[in-house]
Parts: sequence; C-alpha cells; structure tokens
Amino acid sequence: MNLFIIGNGFDRAHGLPTAYIDFRDYLEREDWSYLVKLEEPYGYVPESKRDLVEKYLWKEFENNLTDINESEIVDGAISIDMGLEGGDVGIEDTLNDYWEEQYGYVQRLNDYLKTWVEHIDIHVLKKTKKIKEFADDLFLSFNYTLLLEKIYKIDSYQVLHIHGCIDKSVGSPPVIGHGNKEKIKKSKEAAHKASENFWGKDSSIYSALANYYERTLKDVSLYIFFNSEFFKRLKSVKQIYVVGHSLGDVDLPYFKKVVESIQEDVMWNIYYYSNEEKTLFMEKIISVGVKVENIRMLPAAEFFDKA
Repeated sequence: MNLFIIGNGFDRAHGLPTAYIDFRDYLEREDWSYLVKLEEPYGYVPESKRDLVEKYLWKEFENNLTDINESEIVDGAISIDMGLEGGDVGIEDTLNDYWEEQYGYVQRLNDYLKTWVEHIDIHVLKKTKKIKEFADDLFLSFNYTLLLEKIYKIDSYQVLHIHGCIDKSVGSPPVIGHGNKEKIKKSKEAAHKASENFWGKDSSIYSALANYYERTLKDVSLYIFFNSEFFKRLKSVKQIYVVGHSLGDVDLPYFKKVVESIQEDVMWNIYYYSNEEKTLFMEKIISVGVKVENIRMLPAAEFFDKA
C-alpha cells in the first residue's frame, strides 16, 4: 500500500487555477469591498501594486494571516474618540461592538473560499500514471477540489481531505488559516493585563486582535484528532509519495503524525520543482523525524507524464 500526500502543486500541475493569488482574483471579481477590507490590516490599499500584494501577502497567504500591522492598529485604536459623555468610562463594551463591525468580516473568509473552489472547472486530463485506479492506496490531500475522485476515480474512502472539500458527503467544508497559536495567547494575555489595570481601550483592542487570530486559525491538532482513524490505517504503508506540497510550517504537524503512524523503514519519495525546494524539503522532512536513508528526492517532472 502507498500513501500519497497531495498538495496544491498537484492541482496546479493539471492546469487548475488554485493558487492563493487565484483566490484573490476571485475576491476582486466577486466582492471588491470585501477584498479591500481583508487586505487593509496588512498595509495594502486599492492603489497597491498587484505584484507586491501577491509577493508579500498572497504567495504564502496562510502563513501571513497573522502578519497584520498590529502596533499601528493598537495605536490607532487607543487614540479613537468614541464621543461618549462619560469619556472613556465604560468604553470597552462600545468598542467591542465597534471592532466586531471593523473585523467581523473575516468570519466570511471560508465561505468565500468554498464558493471560489466550487467555481473551479476540474474537467481535465490525467497527468500521471503513478496514481492507479482500483489500487488500495491512501491519499492525504491538502486540496479542496475533487480531482482525485472525479478524474482519477479514487474511492472517497481512500482520500482524506484534511482541510475539507466542496462535497459535504466526502468531508467538512474547506478551511484556510494559520497555525500561530502563540499570537492568540499573547493578545489574550495583553487584553487580560489591560483589563486588570482598567485600560478599557487597550483591553478591547487586544481582545479584538485575539478574536481575529482565532477566526483565522487552522487548528491542526484538532483536525488530527478528528481524523485519527485515517492515521491508524497507515500501518501497512510501504511507500510515501509527497507531491505538490510546500511543506509549510503550519502543516508540518500532519507529517509528524504520519511518521508516528507508519513503520520505520517506509521510503519517502519527495518531489520538488527547483533546487531551492530540494534543499528546503529535505530539511523539513528530516525535522519531522524521517531518517535521511529513507528519503528519496525526485524532480516533479518524474511524477507527471511527459506532454
């Protein structure tokens, strides 16, 4: 039995527009005002150059979700005059409502994610013969599309869409998010300290920041727990193929869980697109506990059929 760990590069190799910047383009078409609100806390305005926004925000969008201009937001919040008769006395409740209006939009991010994926046409040709129909292989997919099920005819029982997909009968709805729980913890601690000192404005804004970070969190430990039965099925895996995955830090706990769930002699076949990725992927996969002798680095072109 083989395990295929499939990332977004797999869908993109089939010509699907599934990059984060494609999601941004969708938001720009569907709800321009929402996109403006979404990018504003990161220091971008409608006049910002698209290539800069792509490079510094959307290229690694999940990892960058916690990189809002926190100090600027805090300083601006503290200087706000709400025009209350009692000055800042009792301002916290009023500010809490204000921040909900300002940043509550982020709750709709996953809804937009789902509608975007639903609009992606996956009617493409197969690009590899390494994925065989009717084999007993398992698939840990980080993608939201049903490319494996619809085009490669893989039974849904063999596929775990760890972050959801568009078919409710297959898995949960798609989610996008960061894995930085430390930011949430620090914001809550700052809010608690401010509250103890009766700094209503400070307490309110730090609570708002904690809410923002929580709403954009992808709780990896929770997804691992909910899908524990899938990881138990990995005991019989003999070979692992990692295809189109960037091995981003937010997803490394899943790889650690795979290492814990398999036999020690399992061979890892890691596919890369550039020499820079080759070096980085080797370091990342070693960091989760895979032995060097069990790693085989391969150019991505060897996984996909030649045109």
